[in-house]
Amino acid sequence: MIKLSNGMYIIGFDNGYQFGKTANQIFDNGVYTMGKVEPSIQEHSLKYDRKYYKVGEGRAAITEDKISDENARLLTMIAIAKELSLEGVQKADVILAVGLPFSDYGREKKRLIEYYNQKPMLKYEFEGIRYDVDIRQVFVFPQCYSAISPRLGNMKEDYLIVDIGSKTTDIVYLKRGLPVESKSVTIEKAMVKWMRQIQGSLQVQYGKNIPESEILKVILRQNSFLPRVQANHVRDMIREQIHGLELELEEREYNLDYTNIIYVGGGAAAVKNFSEHRPNIAYDCDIHANAKGYEFLAYQIVKKQGVA
Repeated sequence: MIKLSNGMYIIGFDNGYQFGKTANQIFDNGVYTMGKVEPSIQEHSLKYDRKYYKVGEGRAAITEDKISDENARLLTMIAIAKELSLEGVQKADVILAVGLPFSDYGREKKRLIEYYNQKPMLKYEFEGIRYDVDIRQVFVFPQCYSAISPRLGNMKEDYLIVDIGSKTTDIVYLKRGLPVESKSVTIEKAMVKWMRQIQGSLQVQYGKNIPESEILKVILRQNSFLPRVQANHVRDMIREQIHGLELELEEREYNLDYTNIIYVGGGAAAVKNFSEHRPNIAYDCDIHANAKGYEFLAYQIVKKQGVA
């Protein structure tokens, strides 16, 4: 979150298919509608437009379109509340900075801006605290590119940026700090699909329905309750998945031996833990990188406008 001299706040929100991320916060993206029924406890509870919701308890189902219902708006309200709470602020004018997969950016940008502009005045309660938010402006930026935007000034050579998300992987080729659109693409290989395949294999091999959370712990090298044989199975499969991604990159004529490559975001940790390390490859495992990048890019724009 960036506070401007005029009192407005720039808040970046990376609305992923597994987690919602701001520059400082991360939360599950599940939304459960309770209607008129007040939740038993205030944690994760949202009251908006006379309805109660539980937001941030588990992962929502992956859908083709995030803006066909109110869920994206509800998640954005939570993201704004979580950021404002760090400053003890409940009423604010906000410049919202969000993103889209690189390949969807040109096609979907206008629709996303229109979605947020339909209801810019948001009055709601989150975890028992009242918020009064006016979204004054919406900026939309391409994912992956945004994640490395704060360092573009120092990137004089050619780079391949790979952002492994929950649903898709964005691949952006940079030439002297600028994206080459003809060599940039979004592909359908990503963490949630990988974990589903691992879950299915574990079910077949061991007759166990293993939660995604336990699989993710193994991938991130955290303490897990999985027996060693099952944990090793997860490790073997994630290596195969990452190798498959690398093969696809090579098939698309990206040279993995001689190109500067930066893996960014949450998926970067998986690649760092389970792939061959090369001197030309770097890993930025900051899961907040895109949200921070959205704020950085939005600030550059408002600064030029003389608003900052």
